Amino acid sequence: MPPPLRRLLATAEATATARNVTLWAVGGAPRDLALGEPINDLDLVIDGDVGRFARDLATRLPEVSVGAVSTFGTAGLTLTTTEGSARLDLARLRSETYTRAGALPTVRWTRDIERDLARRDFTVNAIALGLTGEHRGRVVDPFGGLADATARRLCVLHPRSFEDDATRLWRGARVAAARRLRPDAETARLIEDGTHWASTVSGDRWFGELDLTARRGHTAGAVRLLDRWGVLRAIHPAWAVDPSTLRALTRHPEPMPSPCFAALLLAPLREHPAILTRLTASGEEREVVRDAARLLALPESPSPDQLATVERTSEEARLAARWLAPHGTANWRALDRWTRTKPVLTAEEVIALGVTRGPHVGQILRELRRARYERTLTSKSAERAAVRHFVAHEGSR
Repeated sequence: MPPPLRRLLATAEATATARNVTLWAVGGAPRDLALGEPINDLDLVIDGDVGRFARDLATRLPEVSVGAVSTFGTAGLTLTTTEGSARLDLARLRSETYTRAGALPTVRWTRDIERDLARRDFTVNAIALGLTGEHRGRVVDPFGGLADATARRLCVLHPRSFEDDATRLWRGARVAAARRLRPDAETARLIEDGTHWASTVSGDRWFGELDLTARRGHTAGAVRLLDRWGVLRAIHPAWAVDPSTLRALTRHPEPMPSPCFAALLLAPLREHPAILTRLTASGEEREVVRDAARLLALPESPSPDQLATVERTSEEARLAARWLAPHGTANWRALDRWTRTKPVLTAEEVIALGVTRGPHVGQILRELRRARYERTLTSKSAERAAVRHFVAHEGSR
């Protein structure tokens, strides 16, 4: 466990002990501990007021920032130190019921850890480890999650799981890829049937899964499974995985911002605007995907005019395009050089040489920039001469 996360956990345990509250680690941390895997993500649950607990914890550790408490009784806590940052997610013990497919659940608070585990998605995520009080060191594994994890099996908790919440399909791909799990026969059948419920889930919730996958890293395996299981096509029929996407994700398994990940997934696809609409993507994500697609569409040896159309693209869009098309190195160098190229003369110096204020000034500066890029003008004196020639030519008309 990284030192910042260990410090955050120790403070959570001290807070729970002082408040006489049982603190449980649930889901991935107990599973990964049993598998001997590193723990980089931590989900904790308590029987009590999450907001008050989080405030008490922040009092003990002032470097912690506390997110808003959701209607589901959850809050994120982030610690940033010179050693790095760490986050844990804190939740209140609860049970959930679903009134219809794809609807958000109705929540009821509970004091029973097994009822809380029963609301989860897969057996390997329905494990709890007591961290404080009389339950310290107690492992609660009512569905055989530890055995499934050891056998590298992905088993869904109940037959209607994907009907209740189809985003579990995405989460299943993420945990299966990260921990090299294979669905058992019944889960594989339910995954195939479960894709029919993808349309019941709102776009922003699907984008939330995309965002979480981007922040966790190791995305290539999850994307392969999402494609193989038909989840992406179920979200939008035009959503396939381009080979360039898998190459880029395989070469770059590190966590990344969600706009960059969205660009890697969607920029190679003609239908990316429609998919982004389905995902209810924000303006920032749409812009990064669009700009990455424009960069990918640049021809070999682009002209200055073509480079000018993409010079204001974001660094995230450029990064995604470079990863998707590494063979276009010459184009990326050309764009970098075009972005850095500026005329030596300023607008005021151009005016001082006799050009009337107005549109002509911008036109001349653009022509000077083009000439500098093409290396037909290589000095300030040459730029002055070009401007004087323009003035003389215009004056003779």
